[in-house]
Amino acid sequence: MPQHPFGTPPSFGDANFAQFFGVPAAPEQDPSMLNYRGHTLHHTFDLRSRMAISREKPMIGTFYAAFPHPTVARMIGQAGYDYVLLDWEHTPYTPESIVELIKIIQYAGEGKTAVIVRVPALEHQYAAWDAGASGVIFPHISTVEQAKKAISACRFPPVGNRSGPPNAMQFGYNDGAPNGGGVFEIWGKAAVILQIEDEEGANNADALGALEEVDGLMLGPGDLAFSLGLTFADIGKDERWLSCVQKVFTAAKDHKKASLMPGMNSQQASAHLQSGVTMLCVSNDSMIMAQGLRQELVSAHEQLQAWKSTKA
Repeated sequence: MPQHPFGTPPSFGDANFAQFFGVPAAPEQDPSMLNYRGHTLHHTFDLRSRMAISREKPMIGTFYAAFPHPTVARMIGQAGYDYVLLDWEHTPYTPESIVELIKIIQYAGEGKTAVIVRVPALEHQYAAWDAGASGVIFPHISTVEQAKKAISACRFPPVGNRSGPPNAMQFGYNDGAPNGGGVFEIWGKAAVILQIEDEEGANNADALGALEEVDGLMLGPGDLAFSLGLTFADIGKDERWLSCVQKVFTAAKDHKKASLMPGMNSQQASAHLQSGVTMLCVSNDSMIMAQGLRQELVSAHEQLQAWKSTKA
């Protein structure tokens, strides 16, 4: 495992003071993402190397989709997650906002949180890569042909046909890399993740996982259920759904690739680990907001009812 040369960044805040407001201290990362950050905070993380050991050292991340605002991005970047999954597929981000949010999260996290972008379609990956994404998720991948197109768009020749962007980093100016490879070395460390969301993709999971440039397989539990004619209530219960999940996670394990499946809350983490997930994705910003708002209301209401009972 590489050891970072960046020293120990100062604490983001006072943990004891935060706990006074009910905010726990962030646990230590294992291993620290500082070991995988770029030479500067605007560089891509070496996410491929970190994902490669996720079976022995699982990662913890979170979805970011509902509130694309700098203040929210800064708070997420300082929360302590190994990675943040920026969901461009279901949120109307612009290329400019993608750049801004990635940089805010990486700068605010001081090299402890990588950003993965789920693109809405194949032609959007260039904006995500040029913005500095440490990984890109391609949704609705069902065939090897689709996967190869995605890979080709992500890798420079001779592996793929990605065009070299001259302005994302200026040659020799801010593209320093440890082995002297410049932008090509930096971007070569970014991960390619295929999201499987139907039965055809599950049946092809072994072939998809066998592709050398693929770093992880992600399961889309909701869309998988819908593709099978099921509902959210059938997730985790229907035999066809369970069979597809097993095929995807078995393929990832057999080919030593990372595996992902988004969760609605942290209580699902144990079950996901048992099923074969190596990159936990716990909750999302909209769910955290909804839960927090309602839980605070319920708590205050219970205390109000208790107070009323003393006045009766």
